[in-house]
Amino acid sequence: MNELIFESFPKLNTQRLFLRQITQEDEKSLFEVLSNEVTCEYLAHNAVNDIAYIKRLINGMQRFFDEKQRIRWGIAQKQDDSLIGHCGFFDIDKSNCCAEISYCLKNELWGQGIMTEAVDAMLKFGFEDYGFNRIVAKVMKGNVGSMKVLQKLGFVQEGLLRESLYKNGQYHDLMIFSILKSEYHSTN
Repeated sequence: MNELIFESFPKLNTQRLFLRQITQEDEKSLFEVLSNEVTCEYLAHNAVNDIAYIKRLINGMQRFFDEKQRIRWGIAQKQDDSLIGHCGFFDIDKSNCCAEISYCLKNELWGQGIMTEAVDAMLKFGFEDYGFNRIVAKVMKGNVGSMKVLQKLGFVQEGLLRESLYKNGQYHDLMIFSILKSEYHSTN
């Protein structure tokens, strides 16, 4: 695993997007994304209603990166560098060369291939630059859009984690998907 990636925050470019570091200047944009109930419907957390939480979240993202534990990119449109979502690696298991991904995009931009483009860039970075062998994603049952993104990129559904997420007073099933380095082929 290439720990040198943590020396400076990696910036990824795609056809339409920058995947870049989230800074305090993104506070309002990130709040706009994470305060939307529809956008957060399938996330582990509910919509945020406190901008002070966003400030703490951004500080936490930086701390996790500095401690070489997680990478969380802001997804920004190239046309104006506006933040429209976020994505990243967490639960990085260095001894087994694997990690889990998560991602979030403004709901009004769903269905335009933006998340497929962003996740593909993350996979390329994860397999080629960081050295992962396996990348996992967990998706709340019913999140058809997210499942389509993963399947389009070559993820395989491995199973179901029954009632493994407690949100809004009820338990939810999570579907687990994975892709191996040997299976990955960039869509670009």
